[in-house]
Amino acid sequence: MQFKGVIQMNVKFDKETKKALKAEKDKCTGCRICMKNCPMLEQYCISPKQLLSKIDEDSMVDPIIPFSCASCGYCTQVCPEEVNLNKVFLKLRMSIVEMNDGIPQSINNKAVKFHQKSSFSKLFTTKIMGLQDNQARRVFFPGCSLTAYSPKLVMRTYNYLRKKVPNVGIMVNCCGKPTYSMGDMNTFKKYYSTVQKTFNTSFIEEVIVACQNCYHTISENSPNQKVISLWEMIAEVGIPDDKVGKGCSIDAVFAIHDPCPTRKNSEIHDSVRKITQKLDLNIKEMEFSRESTLCCGSGGMIGVTNKELALKQMKKRVNQTDEAYILSYCQECVESMKQGGKKSVHLLDFLFNDDMYFTKKFFQKNINTYKKWSNRYIAKVKVEKIKT
Repeated sequence: MQFKGVIQMNVKFDKETKKALKAEKDKCTGCRICMKNCPMLEQYCISPKQLLSKIDEDSMVDPIIPFSCASCGYCTQVCPEEVNLNKVFLKLRMSIVEMNDGIPQSINNKAVKFHQKSSFSKLFTTKIMGLQDNQARRVFFPGCSLTAYSPKLVMRTYNYLRKKVPNVGIMVNCCGKPTYSMGDMNTFKKYYSTVQKTFNTSFIEEVIVACQNCYHTISENSPNQKVISLWEMIAEVGIPDDKVGKGCSIDAVFAIHDPCPTRKNSEIHDSVRKITQKLDLNIKEMEFSRESTLCCGSGGMIGVTNKELALKQMKKRVNQTDEAYILSYCQECVESMKQGGKKSVHLLDFLFNDDMYFTKKFFQKNINTYKKWSNRYIAKVKVEKIKT
């Protein structure tokens, strides 16, 4: 049986993965509810039950199938039986890497390897700076995407946190989520161990994260540290005084896009909306939002592994609103919305990007890859100059 869009380049996977796959296949009734808004299922199958049954029967899979899953969790969210395709496809990725001595050449992994090797190099990372020697020890972890967009925004955010939160440091590094998403667990553990070592040696108790992927990656891999979203923190301490009500003068409506990693985190959704209310922005909820949000098109690294599919999802997502502007609180999502064809902006722009108010251009400009890496280096230098 041939599936739509599938080129047969099958590889083996292990028995444990086959067992997990079979368990989800048996739960699936073939109702197809998940297919309407899944980025990849319609391209590769008639129904997920058919797809899982075929993979189970063959005990082999074309790598493009699991490596096209956006890992967004929408399937489980809408499934009456709570079938977890995300879990199956991630386990398939992991098994493929383990059993086939790495990610198959048919899957584009060069960009991910370069990104991760560079992201964990001394050129783009710092130790924790800005801490004082007292009991409460926190660190602001801005993440890769935000740092690549604007070192100035990162530093303004950190300086505001220092005014509002006792003894908070800052650390420029990557959480390793791209490697994790690709299923390369051994390399991920090696990378993440360096992050954990930094937390431990600085006796960090709490990690404040701006990136939603960082939120879940650090929460799941650093059990001894409390992880809190930047949005919860700002909602608690309040927005800058000069930004209260600032949005009332903006003649634009912003559709709000919730990043899919926050699907189960209603406290983050609520905090973000509390911040937009304090700003007095004209916000419009998208049809699929909060726990029912849809992937921006970059989830699961499909922007690298299946660019055509990713771009299709980006365009689909932005066209689910009639508004010209889309607001998100994930820099990767902002980038995806731009690629999809809409003007998009990050929530932090409204809080700390004074230039945006001056120019009255309430959207982000495109930044090339070279500039992004240059920004990350600039951020590293700025952070290393911080004094306690």
